[in-house]
Amino acid sequence: MKILIDGRGIKKTGIGRYTENTLRELLLLDKKNEYVLLVRPEDKDNINLKAENLSLVQADIEWFGVKEQTELLRIINEINPDLVHFTNFNFPVAYKGKFVITIHDLTLLHFKNYRSSLASKLFYKVKDQVMRNIVLRQGIGKASSVIVPTEYVKDDVSKTFKVRKNKIQVTYEAVEQNFASPAINLEKRGINKPFILYVGNAYPHKNLERMILAFGRLVTKYMLDYQLVIAGKKDSFHEGLEAAIKEAGLEDRVVFTGYVTDRELAGLYKNAKLYVFPSLSEGFGLPPLEAMAYGLPVVSSNSTCLPEVLGDAAVYFDPKSIVEMSNAMVSVLTDDKLSSELIKKGQKQVKKYSWKKTAKETLAIYDKALLK
Repeated sequence: MKILIDGRGIKKTGIGRYTENTLRELLLLDKKNEYVLLVRPEDKDNINLKAENLSLVQADIEWFGVKEQTELLRIINEINPDLVHFTNFNFPVAYKGKFVITIHDLTLLHFKNYRSSLASKLFYKVKDQVMRNIVLRQGIGKASSVIVPTEYVKDDVSKTFKVRKNKIQVTYEAVEQNFASPAINLEKRGINKPFILYVGNAYPHKNLERMILAFGRLVTKYMLDYQLVIAGKKDSFHEGLEAAIKEAGLEDRVVFTGYVTDRELAGLYKNAKLYVFPSLSEGFGLPPLEAMAYGLPVVSSNSTCLPEVLGDAAVYFDPKSIVEMSNAMVSVLTDDKLSSELIKKGQKQVKKYSWKKTAKETLAIYDKALLK
């Protein structure tokens, strides 16, 4: 059978890791099916996936555009697969073949992740209506199976779109175990004190402004001599954060690294004293698991799926409470015994997840869909 996988987002952070790692394990596990991976032209030479039953097809088509509904549909129909796996909710709604679809979360329905301009708000409202009422709803309705990363997302999808739960299959994600060798010049990055780490983007639902204020309380009330390092490519959402940092008088305490390489990121994980994850909404939450894999204690928001994924290996806080968030950070930074316990529990928690298991469960979903 010919299985087509939409890999146009394979170099995006969360979705890309999910797509690449699941397919890598599928190719080791499954020699009977033929796999076709759709990729953007700029990604083709950077994909380290090789197997006799894998071929790459270029699709120079952006997400969420008109071409996704027209040109992508034409390419898929020309390939004529027995099954398509759309690795995100966006797909050509006119496609009539068999497919499964992965919905990583419904965060964009619950939070307005737009910039402050009027044009941005109008664009978001139009996009939200198209996504909610056309693309998402039709994807869920037409798919043979809906794949989600946690029980939390399963319940959310079921309640939001009134879909029966036996159509929704949970396949947990995992942490990559092939860590890059740590290599970072902390001084060059402006890091000159012990530091607390956050890795990820700055969308509003990530709740970074409250994290910064909680960190400020840690410095001013508890007099702890730390820096807060926020790692990730900067965008316009960081501008508001920089204003909040200046207002709080924390310019020399909060460091934005901008883009970091895999080796630099490994260096940050290895040198940090604590990882903080303040998010208001997640579908799985890979960064705190990655931190655990590197031997970092973790304090985390208690929202959405995070207690499900992190178990007893984190200290939790209400993400809307600056005081709780600050107290959680202080409790770990000032208690060596608690920190050591979290590190041990974290490394045990990480072992509960594997991409091999994800791939095995995904293949079972494919096989069931192909029999329909």
